Amino acid sequence: MKGIKITTLCIAVVSIIGMANAETCVKTTYNVVYSCGAGTESGTLPADAVANYNVSFTPATLTSACTAPSGYKISGWSVYIDGVEHAYTTSSFTYSFTSDVVIQPHYVSNPSGVIATSADLAANLGVAGTSYTKVNGASGTWQVVFPYGIVNGVSKCTNIKPANTADGYYTGLIADYDAIEGASAGGQYCYCKMTEPYIAASPWVVHYGYGAASNCASYCANYCGAYVRNDSDYGRRFRASVFAAAGD
Repeated sequence: MKGIKITTLCIAVVSIIGMANAETCVKTTYNVVYSCGAGTESGTLPADAVANYNVSFTPATLTSACTAPSGYKISGWSVYIDGVEHAYTTSSFTYSFTSDVVIQPHYVSNPSGVIATSADLAANLGVAGTSYTKVNGASGTWQVVFPYGIVNGVSKCTNIKPANTADGYYTGLIADYDAIEGASAGGQYCYCKMTEPYIAASPWVVHYGYGAASNCASYCANYCGAYVRNDSDYGRRFRASVFAAAGD
């Protein structure tokens, strides 16, 4: 610990006859210490902090401060109390423990070609892919390799015009899932969907409205993969739409 002040709340315990005969003091804040755990410190760890009892607390990210052990990768973070993992999540949590906390990365096995987890996607929306591949067609497939794992997906060309055409169909908007899922392949409007990691609520996302069905079949899967991988502002927004259900 780094000398963080601990606050206590003292409550008078009153007897039946109304006389205060005891006083109970309960800590209301606890130290939060960051650690790389089994990994190695490769950057600067976040400064230690204080969590207030029964109040939401959001840990700082550790992905740029820690390097996973060989054969493992970082997937979110973990809460440790007295050396025991009590929680694993990718968002804020309400502090309900009565002991100081150590927060460290959650390490998972990372064999070659591993499929990313939904937690990976939620924690790394801003991370661009390193490469992508595609198989075009009216129903095509695409794959993006990220530093944390692989994402697979499908594309679909249909005759269903996107509901919002303000941006010339080049919108990244989430489409009507049932309509696109049930539509026959073959048409000028291109949609993209993630298939692995499998998330039941993964949406169909609008990519573009081509001038002809043949153009859609030739390019749809290619651009689904390209924009999920891409690090441009549009690419990051498009990726967020495709990964929209991650972390739910």
